[in-house]
Amino acid sequence: DLHLDSMGEGLEEWAVCPVCEEKCRLSQADWHVGTCLIKKCASPSRKRKFAEVGERDRPACGPDASISTLWSVLPETRKVSSPPPSSPPLFISPSELRPPSRLGIALCGERWRLPTTGLDSSPARGGGTRDAVQVAAPSKRVDVMNSSLPPKLLRILVPLHGRKRDSNDKVFVPMPKDGTPVNVVREKDNPVDSRALLCTSLLAQSEKLLDAEELRNVLGYLPRQVSTHLSPLIDEGLIFLTAWSRSTLTDTPMLLEGSSTDGMIELSASLCSPTEVLREEQLMLVASSWSAASQASEDAHVGLQEVIRRRFWSAFGRIRCSAHAHLLDTVEVCVLETFHRCSLRAQRLAFRLLQRKATWFRTSSLQYSEIPHIEAAVDELRERGIVLSGDDREVDENMEARLSALKSDELIILSKRLGLEHHRNTRKKLIGTILSSSRDISDSDGGQLLFHTWLSIFNGRSSGMVRLCPVLLRSVEVVNYLTFLRPDCGLQSFVLEDVGVIRYPPHRGSLDDGSALFTSRSDLDAYLSVIAEASAVDAALDAGDEKTALNILDTNIFPWVNSCSSVIHSLKHQNFRRRFEPDWVRAKMATIGITLLERHGRLTDAVAMLTRLLSCPICPERRGTWYLRLIINSNHLGRLKDATQACDRALQDPWVRCGDRLGIQRRALRLARKVKSWGTLGARWRSDILWEAPIDSIRAQALNGSVREKKRYCTISEVGEATVSVEELAIMHYAEEDAGSWRGVHSESRAWMTLFGLLFADVILSPVPGVFHGPFQSAPLDLGTDSFVEVRRDDITKILSEIRRGEGPKIVRDVWRRYYGTAIYGVSWVLLSLDELCDIILGLGGAALAEVMGLIAEDTSGWTGGAPDLLLWRHSSCEPKVKAVEVKSKNDQLSDQQRAWLLALRDAGVTVAVCRVSF
Repeated sequence: DLHLDSMGEGLEEWAVCPVCEEKCRLSQADWHVGTCLIKKCASPSRKRKFAEVGERDRPACGPDASISTLWSVLPETRKVSSPPPSSPPLFISPSELRPPSRLGIALCGERWRLPTTGLDSSPARGGGTRDAVQVAAPSKRVDVMNSSLPPKLLRILVPLHGRKRDSNDKVFVPMPKDGTPVNVVREKDNPVDSRALLCTSLLAQSEKLLDAEELRNVLGYLPRQVSTHLSPLIDEGLIFLTAWSRSTLTDTPMLLEGSSTDGMIELSASLCSPTEVLREEQLMLVASSWSAASQASEDAHVGLQEVIRRRFWSAFGRIRCSAHAHLLDTVEVCVLETFHRCSLRAQRLAFRLLQRKATWFRTSSLQYSEIPHIEAAVDELRERGIVLSGDDREVDENMEARLSALKSDELIILSKRLGLEHHRNTRKKLIGTILSSSRDISDSDGGQLLFHTWLSIFNGRSSGMVRLCPVLLRSVEVVNYLTFLRPDCGLQSFVLEDVGVIRYPPHRGSLDDGSALFTSRSDLDAYLSVIAEASAVDAALDAGDEKTALNILDTNIFPWVNSCSSVIHSLKHQNFRRRFEPDWVRAKMATIGITLLERHGRLTDAVAMLTRLLSCPICPERRGTWYLRLIINSNHLGRLKDATQACDRALQDPWVRCGDRLGIQRRALRLARKVKSWGTLGARWRSDILWEAPIDSIRAQALNGSVREKKRYCTISEVGEATVSVEELAIMHYAEEDAGSWRGVHSESRAWMTLFGLLFADVILSPVPGVFHGPFQSAPLDLGTDSFVEVRRDDITKILSEIRRGEGPKIVRDVWRRYYGTAIYGVSWVLLSLDELCDIILGLGGAALAEVMGLIAEDTSGWTGGAPDLLLWRHSSCEPKVKAVEVKSKNDQLSDQQRAWLLALRDAGVTVAVCRVSF
């Protein structure tokens, strides 16, 4: 037995070793006793006896103390010999990293580490004196969903589009008299818009294919931004549209895209079924969609392009008055102001060109119905410097863009004039051949020759070819990014809500709190430059070109990683704003590069890079992944000592969480058998790591069993034979009476994230300073970081307490009523009905649901993936009401993150299982 006493500074606990009978620190008892056993050459039976000491037989200095927790709780004062100058840097000490915010909820498989499983409602230690932001009361909004929906909804007035002869030879007849009934036909097979609604002057049944007679009586189409909201209601059989022709309003500007607008339609809708028959979510869908269509009809009078133009200038004005005003330099502001002073038709033309992918444009091919006199608009833009003519050549201009503007026959003529063989190659090969030939000559001479040859195609002058000013392109890119805070958003993103792609939530409070995400324009340029490099890597990987991706990483990212060993990197921000630093993006790209190095067998290089990344306090959320890859690669290289040291460091790092921590613990046990670490083999978390979920077995024949792809199975259903996926097969199995008559959905993480988004909707949308910078955000910027819990601790604790008291269904129903159809992080409005969600909440119970939701709130990004495939529920008074099942085909293995989810649900009290499908 070990004898405990207290001695030394700080009353540190000491123990007496049963082998050498010397005193050692309790925190180092595992290491000391194991070393003594090896030195004394103790018998294997004695080693096993020591390793198998039960948890209850071990002395403790506190409720959670144990002498066999070295691998999970290492002393920070442990001395490590300094390495030689040529060796890689040591891991950064966790004490140098600020630990993530915690809610006091035990992690999966480590419930023993906390004295209780309740919520710690007290403020975090060392959290400062900043008051927690309280959840604001819901803002007063017009409730479009009353207890009883009226049989007829409010009428809306919309213009007709497409009133002209089109390529399908549809003849648009003159508009009938004012007040004449008009038929609205659902046109699902429309090649341009699958949600199109066609208006005809004859009575025709919806869903009916138009015959030749009806084609000659087409009046036009409803605007896309209106039909996108109404078509789903018609497809679901919820409403029936009635329409009447109305006279054109002379005081309404009819500047619509793609069509003339000499017709107006007044729309009204009636419910196809009584309100008593429809479900609550169906009534909410009708009310919210009709309200959205009514709002969209106002913008339909001017067209989507005009809406884009107006909203861009509104966004530019908002940035000029915000904390980001310094991010637009003087030249860019001057160009934008000059652009804003252009005529309406010139602005519309420029906005059209800004949305096209090409760089150079032929003025003769520019045709837009809402822009009369294109040539005059081009001349005006050229005079103001907004567009450049093809005669002007910038010194550093890329000639590839000019060549891409030529037609195939023009490229052949240019190749002949340069003395190149073309052999009727494709455009891409022709352009590559021309560019390579110009590089063979000196840079200046080759570029000049190619430029003048290009001009010769247009007889020496190419005034008919224009391009937008590079300064304008750069300034528009900056405005778009500062508006959406996403680099992939263009001008079309201003109207995503109008066309039904997304519905942004209402933001309470001010969107401008005086805090900027970037301190200077150089910081913004550096961040956008790294984002462009990351996009190039992603594009190469999507195309299957790993060689190109690895070359980009070798050139731009790997040198940065190597500098981590000689330069002390530190983030400028310790909160969510660190996501907007270039080093954050580089660290994520380096993780991708390490995967490519491992795939190409460069394990030594991967280990060196991982060690350097772990020596810097950059991107702490990735430390778990880095540690895990370092341990695996070191083990493959036979470096067991290095792998053991990495396990030691990883399990004391507070940023190693979720599946990464579980995976490291599993590998620590494997290494312990090789290096004879008796303390690890007897660790108190060993039983959790070795735990296996109950197995439910299904036998079925896979149709593609010999092919390495997702398996498809043959089954017999009510409608006959069918092929289903392995998850669908499992749902059908559990639905049988012998298996428990479960109802279920294949959702993986979507069901849990939907519950999280609904239960914490008011917390997510609460007006925390600095997290909402514009109206086009569906989630705060700090969601998925430790800052989310840090500033909302009291609010989150309050919601979790309400969930524990069984108020979850009440919260979900209230949020469902107020936000139905709104884009809230994680919420799927169509995965499960409101009643099904409430059944699941009641089946889980308040304590279990609060436990799982608390884990997701602590580390939202960490728990996003890996959830069990199936979520099952049923009505039962004596048996489990909710069950989570992970489905696996033959030879499939559970990932570390999937094991973490199963352990977390088990600890919360949820029934879990693994369904094995064999054939």
